[in-house]
Formats: sequence, C-alpha cells, structure tokens
Amino acid sequence: MSGDAVSGAGPRAVSWSPGAVWPSVQIVLGMALVAIGVQRQDPLALLLTGLAALFLIPAGVSQLVRRPRLEVVDGQLAIKKLGRVLFVPRAEVVEARALGVARWGARQHLMRLEYTDSRGREELDVFTRLDLGTDPRDVVDTLHRLGFGSVDGGV
Repeated sequence: MSGDAVSGAGPRAVSWSPGAVWPSVQIVLGMALVAIGVQRQDPLALLLTGLAALFLIPAGVSQLVRRPRLEVVDGQLAIKKLGRVLFVPRAEVVEARALGVARWGARQHLMRLEYTDSRGREELDVFTRLDLGTDPRDVVDTLHRLGFGSVDGGV
C-alpha cells in the first residue's frame, strides 16, 4: 500500500500505485536504445531499436501518468484510467476478489474489480501486482475492511 489511512475527523484516503522505478527504467532504456540505433548508422539497427523504444517509452509514461492507480477517498473508489479518473461509490462496487492464475508453472495473483459506472453499465477491471505495487490479495482485504465488494470470494 503506497498511501496510508488518515485517521481522525479528516478525509480517509488509501491508495495503491505501481512503483516509479520500473517505469522510469523503461523510459531511460527506450531512449538509450534510440541513441544506440542512431549511433550505429545501420538502418536495421535503427528499426529494431526504434521498435523496442516504441513499446518501452509509452508503457513507462502510461504507468507514471496513471499514479495512483486505485484510491479510496471519502467512501468512494477512484480508479485512474488513461484519460480520466473514475469515481465509484461504495454501493456501486459489486465485487472485489482475489484470483489465482497458474501460468507456465508459476502462480500469479490478480484482483478482479466489478462495479457499475455512472451510466449504469457494468464494468470489470483486473489489476496485477505491477498495477497496484503490492500483493492484490492485500488490496482486496483492505477494500473488504472498508466496505467495498463482497467478503465471501477470494483465493
């Protein structure tokens, strides 16, 4: 958890964010690849390093722009999307659940968040450890303690 609950009469805020180190490394690595491709003066090297940078730089910027990724403020869940922040009242969160997925022999934990948006449409977001900066199971436990989603699901 990257934020702390504020106690007392003031607003209560808890947030989860990916770390800033990995996205920064992605951006720097992308720029270094472009510099290497330009220095080599080889069209193939420039193409390959440019393609790698085309994926690395926007991914790093996107992760930095969407911080904090998930936040609880004054009884509402704020979900930061790429162009906006979506505020979901506690009553509109249908389910917050931890999922365990086995992939290539390794078990990965995810958080499944189901809610109804302001237009009445059901939405489903899935968050990984990289999205939240911590174990998704801990986030689900905290959301349940704060009254978001059901308490019966989870892995």
